[in-house]
Amino acid sequence: MCTRLNDRRDAVAFRLEEFGFDADDLDLWAPAFEALSVQATWVIGVIEDFDGGHVWELGYLYRQQTSVRDVLWLLKRVYDDPEIQRAQYENGIAASHLAALETAVGERVVEWSTLDELDSAVERIP
Repeated sequence: MCTRLNDRRDAVAFRLEEFGFDADDLDLWAPAFEALSVQATWVIGVIEDFDGGHVWELGYLYRQQTSVRDVLWLLKRVYDDPEIQRAQYENGIAASHLAALETAVGERVVEWSTLDELDSAVERIP
């Protein structure tokens, strides 16, 4: 995903992990994210499932990061099979945070389900 986003003209895509943060540096993730996102034209959240949680991140984006919300785009994977969709997004708290965030960013939620659709979805992001 990062490569697809980075291949766009005038784009630089990265993950915080690339800066060497690991589980021992958890207290640095939020300040690093804030410092980098303030400098960004667009912040793109890629959501494929809730495996591993994402409750904190989604809640943080919605509650604390109003400036990031103003430049946030969401690339959200949807699944054709309702049971797979439910299994991938089975976390009530994360789901409520994501729903609130989707409402906040409005038209900047771009859904995709296949890799071909992902390429088209990435093209919709400035």
